Amino acid sequence: MNLRTRWTPGVALASLLLASAPAMPVDAEERGSDAAFESALSGWDLAEARRLAEVAPTPAATRLRLGLVAVYEADYAAAEAILTTVLADPDLGAADRNDAEHHLALARGAQRALGEAITVRSEDGSVEAVFAHRKDVLLAPYLFEAMAAARRELDPMIGVTPDHRIRFEFLDNPAKLAMVTPLSVENIRTTGTVGVTKYRRVMMITPRVMLHGYGWLDTAVHEYVHYLLTMRTHNQAPVWMQEGLAKLLETRWRRNAPPPLDPGVAHRLHSAIVRDELVELEQMYPSVAMLPSAELASLAYAEVETMLGLLHERRGSAGLSRMLDVVDQGRAAEVAIAEAWGASFDDFMTAWKRTTRARTRQAEGGELRSPKFADEAGSTGPAPLGDVFSHLGGGRARQFARLGALLEARDHPEAAVLEYEKARKADARAHGDPALCRRLGRIYVDLGDHEAAVPVLEIAAQSEPEDANLAADQGRALLMTGKRSEAKAALARAIRINPFIPALHCDLAELAEDEPTRERERLACDDAPGP
Repeated sequence: MNLRTRWTPGVALASLLLASAPAMPVDAEERGSDAAFESALSGWDLAEARRLAEVAPTPAATRLRLGLVAVYEADYAAAEAILTTVLADPDLGAADRNDAEHHLALARGAQRALGEAITVRSEDGSVEAVFAHRKDVLLAPYLFEAMAAARRELDPMIGVTPDHRIRFEFLDNPAKLAMVTPLSVENIRTTGTVGVTKYRRVMMITPRVMLHGYGWLDTAVHEYVHYLLTMRTHNQAPVWMQEGLAKLLETRWRRNAPPPLDPGVAHRLHSAIVRDELVELEQMYPSVAMLPSAELASLAYAEVETMLGLLHERRGSAGLSRMLDVVDQGRAAEVAIAEAWGASFDDFMTAWKRTTRARTRQAEGGELRSPKFADEAGSTGPAPLGDVFSHLGGGRARQFARLGALLEARDHPEAAVLEYEKARKADARAHGDPALCRRLGRIYVDLGDHEAAVPVLEIAAQSEPEDANLAADQGRALLMTGKRSEAKAALARAIRINPFIPALHCDLAELAEDEPTRERERLACDDAPGP
């Protein structure tokens, strides 16, 4: 998630997704000026920003600048101490007071949000993970592995490599994310926002506090794409371009091509193109998270992902590079797209609409999938018996399936299996029904009949590939039937959605190919934290 606000004197919010390459050069006569300091800070050139703070025209300006730099350095206690003294100066100007108050609130909010945080660094020192809750330290090794893969793929593709440690902060409450970003709790809950990049760091909500987890590793890489793009363009890429590339490339660390759009999203995108009801690119500023509904946010992401996807498909990495070069020159994003495309921006948009409309024509409507916070989800139990298999119609298959659900609820798994299998034999649609296969596969795993579990769980997983519990069951069944490589793939899918499933780590320990990994997973198996 890219939150973007241009830095201007007196504006409380500084640029929220800023470059970490050195800022654009400034003339010697400007050094020591507010403009030069702001350029260095917004460019994440903290060494230069600190130097300019030391040569500020007044002691008060020096203190203010050092306080702002401390926020970017994540030295929140020092920032609070410095900025408190700055605000005690009765002669402080209105613009400087606004900046000091905002950054002081940020420093204090970060300290409250993180509390007695635990910090873990990757072995090569390139990534730092800071956890507000000790249970979330479990995430560290998987984050580091994904980031190593992401850096190998994305740094050369985007054309920039950070020369400093990348900081991730994992928070355990949406209110804490609101403490350290311009987003309100309502924004976060409405759009399901779980990650934000700003002030030279990435802030994310742990999957532990989500109802069913979420694609947290893809989100981490999504945010890293923002990080690189801001460096690459010196923070000049607009929100829609940032989000389009971040969505397009968020899975690049684990697969060569992006996954297809969710059917429900594809259907809505098709309808929006046909009805001319697209989210305008300007509406995405300053953040997609500030759109009024999760549906509009999903539509916005789908629009810009497929736009940049078409450019990459037709013009390749060279096209993306040309686009970023033009943006880095300070020219309009539409001009950058046109130069990369080889025709006007209107021509590109016409081609995109025509292509996307054709590709989404067969998409069926459905409920949108978005992360849900566990504390607002209500009951998480199974649906009422009368509704569990209503989609099967009113025939014998549904009757058998409902009886199976009743027996399952009353803890008669063997009898439930018999009824579920009767349902599958009674009707061809029921035979491949994902909901029925999921229940049946879960029971087979519990009963230890892993051979029977494998085929039905495969059917269920094809329908719900982002369900961590289903992936964990599938991994167990595959492992126990000797399909080790397939088991590893299923368990990896579960890890990137919700690693707080204890059985996952027991099975990963069995699959480990080296002793350090085996020992790590054994420890997690013995003491895997729950929600």
